[in-house]
Amino acid sequence: MSKVIIPGHEDKDLYDDYTELLVQKDQLEKEAVSYQIAYTQEFGELICANFELKIQCIKVKKSISYCRRRLNRGLAVDPAKMDEEIEREMKAYYLQRDELQKDYAEAKKAGMTDGITYMRAKKIYRRLAKLLHPDINEKTQQNAELSDLWLRIVKAYHMNDAQKLEELGADSFERDYSDLEERIEKVEREIDAIISTEPYTYKEILEDEEKIKELRNTLQAEHDDFEQYLATLKHALEEMMKEEASKVIWLTN
Repeated sequence: MSKVIIPGHEDKDLYDDYTELLVQKDQLEKEAVSYQIAYTQEFGELICANFELKIQCIKVKKSISYCRRRLNRGLAVDPAKMDEEIEREMKAYYLQRDELQKDYAEAKKAGMTDGITYMRAKKIYRRLAKLLHPDINEKTQQNAELSDLWLRIVKAYHMNDAQKLEELGADSFERDYSDLEERIEKVEREIDAIISTEPYTYKEILEDEEKIKELRNTLQAEHDDFEQYLATLKHALEEMMKEEASKVIWLTN
């Protein structure tokens, strides 16, 4: 790997504060991912089931709307054309459903890394981040080789792969940075944003059995409501077709 030399600077303490904040931010982002996974493992099945019911409700509502438009204009209802139009309108919902199901499937497969490996990976990453983090070493963004190395380091860190991180060890760098105080303030704002928003705030729920139970009950109640609403919509569609039977011509193949 080509070695990049960055001129040294005098304010080492400020620089060290900055690098520590960057490592802290990356760690918080990693924790946020772990909370997202744990949250999905805990509640993903109900969330997916609820969204599937929501999709069914939307689809029946669209069917009702389609039929009513045709009835009001005295036109025939072609089931094939109705299905085609509704399926086209539902594509965005199907994509969202597929993403939820994919996230849940991946979360179920996610494992936990033992504490020793986790701490070892964190220690190695901390050392490498001080040398190659793009917010510290601008050459990482400018040099394709360094940029690729950093991406591989981040990937290995997210997987807690201490062995891979050791293999990706970088050379020593001299350091130089101006406007460190402004940079520190920026990272501090980013850290505040991480810890005050989802998925990091899932931590409050996941560490409290009562909150877990409460949310599961809420999701179950939502599931029951969707089931009742879906039954109501289906009944409304059936009744509408019965009442307007004399006006409707169902086109069939």
